[in-house]
Amino acid sequence: MDDDTEAETFQPLWVDWTERIISFHQEAGYERLEFSSNEEKMAYVFEKTSNGFRIQ
Repeated sequence: MDDDTEAETFQPLWVDWTERIISFHQEAGYERLEFSSNEEKMAYVFEKTSNGFRIQ
C-alpha cells in the first residue's frame, strides 16, 4: 500500500560545518539539510562520520 504523504515528507538533518557536528534535532546556527528518504539521510550521516563528523 502506497502512502502519498511519505513521498512528500523530507528527512532533515542540521549541520555545524565549523565544529563538524551533525544533529538530528534543530540547533541554532546549524544549516538544515533535507533528504528525500531516511535511507538517503543515513547514508549521508555514515559518510560524514567516517570523515570526522560527530553526531549530536
